[in-house]
Amino acid sequence: MSGKRILLLGVYGMEMVECGGMLCKNVKAGGASHASFLFTGAKMREDLAKSAEILGVTVEHLGMDAGGISGSREEKLAVVGVIRRFRPDIIVTQDPEHCVEDFDPGRRPAMEILLEGISLAGREYALEELGGLSPHRAKCVYYMTPENPNCYVDIYEAWDEKCRAMDCLESQLAFIGELTQEPEIKAQYQAFLPELSEEAGMYEYGRAVKRLQDMAYHMAPGASGHNPVFLAEGYRRAGAFIFGHLPE
Repeated sequence: MSGKRILLLGVYGMEMVECGGMLCKNVKAGGASHASFLFTGAKMREDLAKSAEILGVTVEHLGMDAGGISGSREEKLAVVGVIRRFRPDIIVTQDPEHCVEDFDPGRRPAMEILLEGISLAGREYALEELGGLSPHRAKCVYYMTPENPNCYVDIYEAWDEKCRAMDCLESQLAFIGELTQEPEIKAQYQAFLPELSEEAGMYEYGRAVKRLQDMAYHMAPGASGHNPVFLAEGYRRAGAFIFGHLPE
């Protein structure tokens, strides 16, 4: 299968590595994978640059304020500009179902901006404001880590890159380490991570915890034996799958 032009429209940045297996495989197949983020601080940008190099992904940051976005025309036009410049075959973004109950600030208004941006990008809209960039409509949209996936991508051959890319997200992994310090939760993780020292710093602790979490999450689709996959990322395609013939 030849590679595609795949655009990830993300929010905080970690999405690039959460979709890292798929994005990396696309690059290996000769495609182009690009990620654009609404809210990223200085440290996350630094970490993402290292992750992107491992995955083969290009990155840009839109510099919006997670607590201040309002769904303005300017915010939507920023997303439209990304789409029209990169001209993707496929767009991947956050799951509309999941973001409603996710308590990260900005995820709910971000969903409106992203979906409106995708919609407006394909219309004769704001052509002069965006320097004459012509409309572009992606062939399909996929939602990442959805509540209800309807397809999976086998990421076994890109697992090493995905893990190394995650290791680069130092600020995020330290945050995960801090979130799992409650004594009962910490004891449970340590039961599965006996090599983890009590003296481990927050980054080392979070790195080990996240690796365990990722193994569990990405092995789950095939864990029952009903799906012939060992490590997989789940996605939900917007709309129906249309086939010329039944695939295997």
